[in-house]
Amino acid sequence: MLITRLLLYAVLTVVLETAGTASGAPALLTPAAPYRAPYLPTDDSDIVQDVPSASDPTVGEMRRLRAKLDIGPQSFATAIELANAYIDYSRQIGDAHYAGYAEAIIEPWTSLAAPPASALLTQGTILQYRHQFAEARELLEKTLHQDPRNGQAWLTLATLDMVQGDYVMATKRCAQVSNSAGFHLGLVCFGSLRSYTGQAKQSLLLLQQAQALAGSASPVYQAWIQGLIAESAERLGDWPAAEVHYRAALQLLPQDNFLLVAYADFLLDRGRPKEVLPLLADHMQSDTAFLRLALAQLALRSPDAARYAWIMTARFEALKLRGSDYFGREEARFALQIEHDPTTSLALAKRNWQFQRAPWDARVLLEAALAADQPRAAAEVIEFLKQTNLEDPIVLPLAQQASARMNTAAGAAR
Repeated sequence: MLITRLLLYAVLTVVLETAGTASGAPALLTPAAPYRAPYLPTDDSDIVQDVPSASDPTVGEMRRLRAKLDIGPQSFATAIELANAYIDYSRQIGDAHYAGYAEAIIEPWTSLAAPPASALLTQGTILQYRHQFAEARELLEKTLHQDPRNGQAWLTLATLDMVQGDYVMATKRCAQVSNSAGFHLGLVCFGSLRSYTGQAKQSLLLLQQAQALAGSASPVYQAWIQGLIAESAERLGDWPAAEVHYRAALQLLPQDNFLLVAYADFLLDRGRPKEVLPLLADHMQSDTAFLRLALAQLALRSPDAARYAWIMTARFEALKLRGSDYFGREEARFALQIEHDPTTSLALAKRNWQFQRAPWDARVLLEAALAADQPRAAAEVIEFLKQTNLEDPIVLPLAQQASARMNTAAGAAR
């Protein structure tokens, strides 16, 4: 652990010596002290990294499960419970280290010649979280071979289909979710799917019905539905409704990284970067949250903007050193909006599009193609949007602009 922390600190001290960009934007300044060369802490009072508080009930529960597993390391039930707790916490705070802890916990069972279905499902969930989609699919399919009515496996596969833009297959998976996990969860699955296929109004109705039926369901389940409703409202350009539901979701799960980042993006799009700073102030350990803070600082023309950009660059380098390569969308946004490098942004966005085809992935590629004056680079995205009939008041105008530029260029060539 100490070596990992020191490595991370060393990466954070990388000096940026950017001489400028193709767009003529000024280079980022290298921050002065307290950013210094790598060093070995010599005093116990030196803060290398903030860690979760032991007073956090979730942390306390993970420690209890860890102690229980230490006493009975052969207990598969305890191992799965602890691994899933680590995965949930990893998602909640946006720190992939805990997914790694989960993987280590279940490794004795996933390495068996015939792993149990629940071990395969947990490992598949970890791989999905890391955006290792092909590997995740393989394990989820193996899970269903052993347990054909595993609703969680069907739902995770449906989610992967939606992320990767295979809506025909997602429809089949959602039907399986209904058959194996019940009407309510199937309703949410189909409701989410409709928001990607030009049926945002129907999506909203289905999700609102699911919300009404949620009753005394867990806060996690209710917040999930509220977040999906917010996304559907955004598809329709109903910004007030989207905000109401984002806020409702965050009341239920105030520390959830995914919800916080989604709401931060909403605020940035609405020209409200000042509100992003207090929203994410306690979530700097999350790379996705930190990027939104950097974008907000830039939008506010803050004197801290260069420092945030510098640290974000170092964080991307740290991810590469760890072998993590699943933040393509974020890297493309960073290259375009903060580094003002549309060529690099376009290359990153095109690569990301081969793996992820959610509306935000389409948007990032379109924005980069337009900024790089290479609208034809977005031709595949434009065709995809035509085929899927996506409704989105931000993405579609970008696609129309790129199409118009392509037509103008084609006309000039003739």
